[in-house]
Amino acid sequence: MIKNYLKITVRHLLRQPGYTSLNILGLTIGIVSSLLIVLYLYHEVSFDQQHSKAERIYRISSDISEPDNSFRWTTTQLPLGRTVKNEFSEVEQYTRFIGNGRTRFERNDISYYEEKIFMVDSTVFSVFDYEFISGNSATALEGPNSIVISQSMADKIFKGANPIGEIIKTDNNSLEVTGVYKDLSPNNHIRPNAMISASTVDRNNSQSWGGFGIYTYILLREGIDPKAVETKLNETIITNYVATIFDQFDIKIKYEMINIQDIHLYSTFQGEPEPLGNIKYIYIFGAVAIFLILIASINYMNLSTARSMKRALEVGIRKVMGAQRGMLIRQFMSESILLTLTALFLSLILVLILVPIFNSQLQTSMSISSLGDPMVLAAIAVMLIITGILSGSYPAFYLSAFKPAAVLKGKGSKSGNKLLRSILVGVQFFISISMLIGTLVIYDQMQYLRNKDLGFEKERVVRVVLDNPAARDKWPVFKNRLLQDPNIKDAATSTTTPGRGFGKNVMMVETNEGVMENYGIDSYGVDYDYLPVLGINLSEGRNINPQYPTDTASAVMVNEAMVVRMGWDNPIGKRFQFDQDSTKYHKVIGVVKDFHQRSLYEPIEALLFIPSLNNSNALIKISGGLDAGIGSIEQAWTETFPNKPFEYSFLDQDFMEQYETDQLRGRLFLGFSIMMIFISCLGLLGLASFIAEQRTKEISVRKVLGAEVSGLVTLLIKDFLILVLIGAIPAFGIAYYLTNEWLSTFEYHVDMNYLLYGLVLVVIGGITILTTGYHALRAATSNPADNLKYE
Repeated sequence: MIKNYLKITVRHLLRQPGYTSLNILGLTIGIVSSLLIVLYLYHEVSFDQQHSKAERIYRISSDISEPDNSFRWTTTQLPLGRTVKNEFSEVEQYTRFIGNGRTRFERNDISYYEEKIFMVDSTVFSVFDYEFISGNSATALEGPNSIVISQSMADKIFKGANPIGEIIKTDNNSLEVTGVYKDLSPNNHIRPNAMISASTVDRNNSQSWGGFGIYTYILLREGIDPKAVETKLNETIITNYVATIFDQFDIKIKYEMINIQDIHLYSTFQGEPEPLGNIKYIYIFGAVAIFLILIASINYMNLSTARSMKRALEVGIRKVMGAQRGMLIRQFMSESILLTLTALFLSLILVLILVPIFNSQLQTSMSISSLGDPMVLAAIAVMLIITGILSGSYPAFYLSAFKPAAVLKGKGSKSGNKLLRSILVGVQFFISISMLIGTLVIYDQMQYLRNKDLGFEKERVVRVVLDNPAARDKWPVFKNRLLQDPNIKDAATSTTTPGRGFGKNVMMVETNEGVMENYGIDSYGVDYDYLPVLGINLSEGRNINPQYPTDTASAVMVNEAMVVRMGWDNPIGKRFQFDQDSTKYHKVIGVVKDFHQRSLYEPIEALLFIPSLNNSNALIKISGGLDAGIGSIEQAWTETFPNKPFEYSFLDQDFMEQYETDQLRGRLFLGFSIMMIFISCLGLLGLASFIAEQRTKEISVRKVLGAEVSGLVTLLIKDFLILVLIGAIPAFGIAYYLTNEWLSTFEYHVDMNYLLYGLVLVVIGGITILTTGYHALRAATSNPADNLKYE
């Protein structure tokens, strides 16, 4: 019986290649798009699951409240990990990651720069799982001046030679390579390229609870409640060690523990070592995947019912010959399942081709091997059920219900449930319009971020790093060489740059009433030319100036946000005292106009600018062409630092990296919106064919009675346009709510552009007219004599 079903199904599908191809195309696009989303979501939810003890590994982070400010940091104080391990029986082990920043390594007089270098405790490999290629993980970092490196770093520096026991130098140390580990997969929330033994720099005797900056991880013992440990942390550690320092400044510290598997999607802390995801987008993209499958399934239903009159006679003859309705249902269901399996096979092939392209073009990190994961297989099974069974059930029950007496008399079939078809098409329009509006709003916001006046000139500014004291000492020579070149306009240095972090320190600040009080102050160092290079203006006062020798010792500048925070009526002359035990004051000489130091997700921070002539970031303003300017900078660098490789970045690109995940999501939304609209067009094509076929005789009669072709085309198209309007009403409401919610995550965002709604309506309406107009025009221009000659 099954063989017979299969044989009849294949014959029927081959007999109608156009109809079959259209169905397979729609299902394939829907399934392949949904599969790509599933692989992306799987990557997002699988962070840090490769560690065997992941369920017991927690990072301790800090929630800090000041009288007029609050912030959440990923990091804690240095002594915390060791203290918790010694005093909490619930903690099996601890380890700390201390960022070493961009680090220069040297071997055989050749220098290499590497990012993501950390100093770590020797216990790191008893907490986290790293796959060692060579070396012993148990002892690799026990001694000082030891380093373990990733496989890619080993290949880069040692060119295939065995690195174990070899020495590589940094600016401060000579390090012995004691291990090489396999490169970490992208789904790790922290991905060091190399780890240096923490004992290389003796910090273990430090008991300073005042400074932060350490990623602290603890491994709980089996069966321990993390909430109980978190409560104990805040009751004992805070009371015994932290409060004695911060209470005097009216600063409150609270520790929060987060499981490492939750960091990527749930963390709300500042200073994460890698870009974060967001659980909200998991739900959104999951819904998009479901919508794509639903639209593909709706298409199949519409295309199947569109061919109903072609199969009415077949059904009538089969029933007369004794076929039961159940047999017909199984026959039609077998067609649906075979089409779905064919589409799934083609989709898997396309996924294998598209995943590498997606990863390279969209900067995603999907893995083809994830297709074998039970979670992904379950998702594929759900797709099969929806597309193969649920979507095939309506055509099967509808077609098998034809009455043999009616169809054999030539009366054909009924048009089916018109309300249901209208609802299905309306759902298609609703989903497509919602997606397209969301895509355009994301694009609008990304353009706003690129073009908004940030308060400084980020274009044509090159950043190079002066990574050690010797390089910083040569800055005057390097700068002088740069300014001799006509392609270079100006140059300056600072301890940080827009888009990057800065320091926070507790210091005494003079209030509006003239009283010195403690505040947590964000600050960084700048030289004389920092503001001019970035085109940052002052609202009052003056910039630091080499003509005033005392500026470097006693002057500071603040931004307008600091004036607002402090409530100063006259900020010029207000005093800062960096050390409350000192009698030295630094007076405000200028107020800098507000600019965005961080992303537009956040408000402009109150900032203190401290004169500093020994800084690690050099900013170089290019006046000529970019290529010529880069060439000039490289030549000056090579002459000044002959043994250092030249590396640079553009300030505008550095700043936009803060929106990398949003840009990725925007590109994904755009791609899947296009796929959704295309699939919807296939459905409209099928439904237009169905309507035209059902109303052929009506149109012929109208034409005989004098109806114009334009009027007949309008008659057939207007029902679809009404459905567009009906689908647009809820789509506008849902899209407005969701896009408003997303925009509200930015402190600064584009105003809602209601013209986008009209644009989307016009686009969807236009596509609908073009898609359905073909069948409408064909029906309206057909010869009525051919359609009515047997009546």
